[in-house]
Amino acid sequence: MSPLLGMTMNWLQLLKQLLGQRYHLPSNWLPLLALLISCIFIVVCVANGVSIAIALIFVWLIMAYALNQSGYDWSTLIDFSKKGAFSASIVIQIFLLIGWLTSMWQASGTIPTIISVGLSFLEPSLFVVCAFLLPALVSGLLGTSLGTVGTIGLVLIIIAKAGGIPADMVAGAIIAGAYVGDRNSPLSSSASLVAALTHTSVPRNIGPMFMNSLPALLVSIVLYTALSFMYPLETAESNLTEQIASTFTMTPMLWIPVAIVVALLPFKLSIRWPIGLSALAASVLAYLYQGHSVLELINMSFWGFTLPVDNPLSTIIYGGGIKVMAEPAVSIFVACAISGMLDGVGFWSSVRQLLEHAQTRSDIFVANVILSIITGGIGCSQSIATVMTHSIMRITYAKHKIQDKDVMLDFENTGIVLAPMIPWNIAAMIPTVMMDTSLTGYIPFAFYLYLLPLFHWYQLRKRSM
Repeated sequence: MSPLLGMTMNWLQLLKQLLGQRYHLPSNWLPLLALLISCIFIVVCVANGVSIAIALIFVWLIMAYALNQSGYDWSTLIDFSKKGAFSASIVIQIFLLIGWLTSMWQASGTIPTIISVGLSFLEPSLFVVCAFLLPALVSGLLGTSLGTVGTIGLVLIIIAKAGGIPADMVAGAIIAGAYVGDRNSPLSSSASLVAALTHTSVPRNIGPMFMNSLPALLVSIVLYTALSFMYPLETAESNLTEQIASTFTMTPMLWIPVAIVVALLPFKLSIRWPIGLSALAASVLAYLYQGHSVLELINMSFWGFTLPVDNPLSTIIYGGGIKVMAEPAVSIFVACAISGMLDGVGFWSSVRQLLEHAQTRSDIFVANVILSIITGGIGCSQSIATVMTHSIMRITYAKHKIQDKDVMLDFENTGIVLAPMIPWNIAAMIPTVMMDTSLTGYIPFAFYLYLLPLFHWYQLRKRSM
């Protein structure tokens, strides 16, 4: 056992004795305290550049120890954890496919082609706001945030890096824009999930959702427009288009991988199909048009695409590969193990006791926000966070007789948009890994994601005054 983990366990024992003697706390409160310590531990690890996968392994040990001290035997906790961990198998498959897709889109010349075309249409002085609005439009049409980031988002971030705009700033705009459609699109799986949980219907929810988000949307556009003027795209002296044309064989056939994704996503197939087929098509195009051998393509699939170091594009067009997704895959595996363990022991029943302190409408929403952050951090998934939080809070909403459409808005303004603000959550980790940007640097620039709950809270508070 490491000294750090041992010290944490000792602190838990000490706090258990001190607090248990002085305060009336919910039953099984020790796991709640362990959860709080775990959240702080993860934040400290992320701030200091410690691998999220390693941090989550320590969190599992902390939570398992607290639950064991509360009466659960180790074999039971391990069984619950295994059940949760193996539920991540499909997500891990998607991670690996995304790594393959990214490298093959680079190798085939698909991404360079889109960059070349995009540069001719983009207004340099409005690039940052375009990096918000274009993903918002695409995700609204397709209903998928990850598909949006993996297509138009990937192109925009490469253009930004080539044009001298801070990558974290543009990543924030792209991720925020991608979740505009993820929240508001009738094709969105998250919109369908929230509608099912709150006994509402997606078609009827679209109007109220959009109107509710309009203030945050407009303020975001203003802020991104201001940043656009402050950080214009530097293309005046750039010969990026010519460099792309001299490095890659350009042909309309290179749009086929994009067409496959766009054509298949609306059919609500498993995301594995459009990603896998698009990557396969791109690998064939890389062989036929760019002259890569089968062995080179296999190597790129695992290690990512690179150009010779003497090529001017080598620091702009690169990345992807299954290896890049290894850490996110391990992180999700461990996170699902933690989630499965907590679900198995009925951990969240203790949390409901704390919700009795929420009396006003705005207080209930704040409780939803806090729980969504916690469940989003533990479950590492937008959908897991939403389902967990609803399971915990549905009794509170029923007790206060809050209408279904208002419950729907609460969840659309919490777990759905807060999950992308948690660096180790799937909703954030996949986009940042795909774009090869900082895990946390984008957060201050993802205006829409935190303005939305802030405006909603203000409206609720003003209504109750």
